[in-house]
Amino acid sequence: MSGLGLKFYEPPIPPLLGVVEPDGPAAHAGLKAGDSIVAVNDVTVSDFQELVKQIRGRAGETVAIHYRRGTQEFSAQVPVKADVDEGKTVGRILVRPPPPPPYPDSMLRHIHLSLPAAFVRANTEAWDMTALQARLFWRMLTGHVSMKNLSGPLSIAEYAGDSAALGAVSFLYFLVVVSLALGFMNLLPIPILDGGQIVFQTIEWLKGSPLSERFQTIGQQLGIALLVVLMGVALFNDLSRQFG
Repeated sequence: MSGLGLKFYEPPIPPLLGVVEPDGPAAHAGLKAGDSIVAVNDVTVSDFQELVKQIRGRAGETVAIHYRRGTQEFSAQVPVKADVDEGKTVGRILVRPPPPPPYPDSMLRHIHLSLPAAFVRANTEAWDMTALQARLFWRMLTGHVSMKNLSGPLSIAEYAGDSAALGAVSFLYFLVVVSLALGFMNLLPIPILDGGQIVFQTIEWLKGSPLSERFQTIGQQLGIALLVVLMGVALFNDLSRQFG
């Protein structure tokens, strides 16, 4: 999009500190949540994106941040932490903005659906989301998408907390996504799952006789091994995100 000279609209966010990470450079310099940033190295900051721009380009440097707390103004020398983001070294002081303001009414569109139309729409979107999960899972198996996208219980709990903080609608949407993901995983052709049982039943129907107990036992053991590996990768990804 940037190559075309386009970018998505972002509502203007004032240069307020919504969250100051403990033990981060900003916290050590005395900045607190609620402080309003006035300037960085005497360059006036008009919104939070401008603050990010000023900090990202000064990795490893020490910057003078002028900020307002209540009715008083202060200045602090903040060492900018050098971090790697998508192969590039960027500066961070470990702060986050406050929640963005709502979109203006001119950018919102309300669509009223009758009960039958809502039912059809819900099923269509559920199918589209499940198909997207299937495509991503297949691309992970073929190596086109990183296995790091696989999330486990720690990430799910974190996402649940974030969605609940955004409100009931976001939390319900998160529950829908998780439910569809669990349903898709359950239909994978792994013997211990329902998808594997469907495969077994199909083979027996084509074969015309039941499968041997030995074959089913070996299949279930392989299925358990695959699930353990899958859960292990997901848990490893979770721990890497938390402590990496």
